[in-house]
Amino acid sequence: MKKILFIFLLATSSLVAQNKSELIASGLQQPVEIIRDEFGVNHIYAKNEHDLFFAQGYCAAKDRLFQFEMWRRQATGTMAELLGAKELLRDQGTRLFRFRGDLKKELNHYHPHGAAIIQAFTDGINSYIAATEANPDLLPLEFTLLKTKPQRWTADVVISRHQGLLGNIGEEVQFSRWVAAMGEQKVKELVVFEPDTPELKLDPAIDQKLLNNPVTELYDAFRKPLTFTPADISISANLDWKEYESLASADEQSYQHLMATERSTIGSNNWIVSPSLSKSGFPLLANDPHRAIAAPSLRYMVHLNAPGWNVVGGGEPTIPGISIGHNDYGAWGLTIFDIDAEDLYVYQLNPQNQNQYKYQGKWEDMRVIKDTIRVKDGSPAYVEHRYTRHGPVTYFAKENNTAY
Repeated sequence: MKKILFIFLLATSSLVAQNKSELIASGLQQPVEIIRDEFGVNHIYAKNEHDLFFAQGYCAAKDRLFQFEMWRRQATGTMAELLGAKELLRDQGTRLFRFRGDLKKELNHYHPHGAAIIQAFTDGINSYIAATEANPDLLPLEFTLLKTKPQRWTADVVISRHQGLLGNIGEEVQFSRWVAAMGEQKVKELVVFEPDTPELKLDPAIDQKLLNNPVTELYDAFRKPLTFTPADISISANLDWKEYESLASADEQSYQHLMATERSTIGSNNWIVSPSLSKSGFPLLANDPHRAIAAPSLRYMVHLNAPGWNVVGGGEPTIPGISIGHNDYGAWGLTIFDIDAEDLYVYQLNPQNQNQYKYQGKWEDMRVIKDTIRVKDGSPAYVEHRYTRHGPVTYFAKENNTAY
């Protein structure tokens, strides 16, 4: 058992008040000092890399535990067991798109020590969850309202794709539907494409009538933001269902409008000022990623300091490290670049065995994974996840021997 030493600083223009406390956290290799400044930002000083990211996970979970639990449930496809059958498609989509490859290789793709860093981070999260199990008074109010408790994390939860900066699959399907309905030329007249004009002609092998089927329903479901109803919570601040439905409808309309007009409304930017043009004589980096404003925030500010590490900035609370910030040598940011990053394949199925699809003139077997999804106040749902050599199957049109 090693100690994490928290030093909380409450600063004003004239004085700094210090409130020291010591907490015991199983899993540390050496003591860690954490200074919490007047803005609520944790400055973590560790003596080794493992403890640095263990402490980051511990502190982030302490500050955002309900956000962490919702991320974990979305990442593991376990929302239906909390909110009921309305979340079944989300869970099915999440499990369908779950990473199922070599996890260690994937984690080490992000950093040479990626697997070790992410494991230390999740161990820190679980250490704080253990503290709430010993003292339930530490749990935020949301857990009482939903009659639930946080569950332990595993490393694969960190790399869930449910909030990833994914690409253009919705656009491709929508444009295909428009071309089928109006023709290629009319779509080009109605939509601004830049910097060049794309080829929108549909492959003649595609049955255009089937494009109006919900071919990306599971993809859309696991990517959609969470919503809660008065029935979800044990003590509701708003029992007026008409008012709730009005607010929920407005929220849904705003979301659909955002998705339908993302080419013109979603983006990001950054720019650099040369040292010769700045007052300080140093280069300046400005970054505006245009991520959504939400409560709790998508961003989490932190300062990480250990041998080989001295970095400050913002990242997503459920992911270790810093995605937008600076160290002793430079600064960095992130932006969205509008590229063709996703493709939807249309497969011809074998009428004699619909778990086979045609590839290069031959029938290939799909990989089929049977799964059980628990549903609150309902029977378990038994589903099958199918995969081709290209990825997950999002829609199965059995009557047409077609899959997507």
